[in-house]
Amino acid sequence: MTPATYHRASRYLHWAMAALIFYMVFLGWTLEDKDGGLFSRYQMHKSVGFLILLLTFVRIGLRVAYKAPPEIEGPKWQMAAARAVHIGFYVLMIGLPLTGWALVSTAKVPVPTLWFGVVPIPHLPLGHDTHEVFEALHGLFAKLIFYVLIPLHVGAALMHHFVHKDDTVTRILPGLEPKPTILQSALNVRWLVPAVAVAGAFVLATFMMRGAKAPEPAPVAAPERVETVASAEPETVTSEAASSTGSASSSTASSTAVPVWTVSKAASYIHFATTFNGEAIKGGFGSYTADITFDPQRLDQSKATVVIDLASVNSGDQTRDDTLKSDSFFNTAATPKATFKATTFTQTGPDKYLARGRLTLHGQTKPFDLPFTLKINGKQAVMTATARLNRLDYGVGSGEWTATDAVPNAVSLDLKVTATTK
Repeated sequence: MTPATYHRASRYLHWAMAALIFYMVFLGWTLEDKDGGLFSRYQMHKSVGFLILLLTFVRIGLRVAYKAPPEIEGPKWQMAAARAVHIGFYVLMIGLPLTGWALVSTAKVPVPTLWFGVVPIPHLPLGHDTHEVFEALHGLFAKLIFYVLIPLHVGAALMHHFVHKDDTVTRILPGLEPKPTILQSALNVRWLVPAVAVAGAFVLATFMMRGAKAPEPAPVAAPERVETVASAEPETVTSEAASSTGSASSSTASSTAVPVWTVSKAASYIHFATTFNGEAIKGGFGSYTADITFDPQRLDQSKATVVIDLASVNSGDQTRDDTLKSDSFFNTAATPKATFKATTFTQTGPDKYLARGRLTLHGQTKPFDLPFTLKINGKQAVMTATARLNRLDYGVGSGEWTATDAVPNAVSLDLKVTATTK
């Protein structure tokens, strides 16, 4: 017997996949929004893409297993166009997930994919040089399915239902009036199926998995009014700076050494913060040395050198850390250390100072100023500082990473040093 409608499983799958496709389109629009939920939306985008790929093959199997209702007779061009649109949907429902898979597999940063956070999806063995090709194909396929195939498919269905008044739509959505008026169709609860598919997809994709706006890098604190100026170079010490300590303190300074401070690693840290595709990234360095000789009363004799082992970077993700160590960023094989040498200290306010020196990073040395707050209680001192560093000034981020759309140029620094002296 010739069926009058599609098999029930095929009908259910049709509307489920319609909802998923609309969901993917709407979710794709939100991937331009840089907020704290962006990474989760990317992961969901990938997971649903693989689900659509799987369901497409299930749908093809159902089409083979169960006989479809006969084609609605009409002009040959209309029947040919209908076949072309249906074939186009199958091609794109397979092509979109596959190009997305290739896109993820060829990215410079190979972010792992877990299907709905559980099943790991391996990367395809493709070269990074094909990334832009798959990116262009994926974008083209997405535009074709949303701006061409969906309008043609929906428009043709409405034309058949309201103009030709045939059974095209009732084969996939049984229960509608066979020769409806617009009012009869509007009152038929069966129309809730496509309405819920589209509206539900829009609401879920647009408002779920949103996060707070990605934090901006902390601005460099503006130095306050300078009260005392000193330099590690004897010839740069002005007579005003020398006289500000008074004759008594000068006498004391000449008879005692400037305190040498020993850093307590357990109570100190060197942290950084940035974003990747809108996701907030925080990390730090676990290995460093600090040689600090400092006295607030003898800034001209104070100095500090901090050497950071860049290979000790830890951002909470091993894959990301390996990328940071690679030649695309720190290139730890060639330049394993970052060094900040402060040679000039300026007091800018009560317990506030500015360290001027030079920072060597990624093989480049440039002037760098670090404003900080210092609290000294007997033989213990606590220094805290926030600053901003522009990574591209030091060549950190090469190739596609010179662009600032995924990773911004400015990186926030957050420092705390707890030290003691004898």
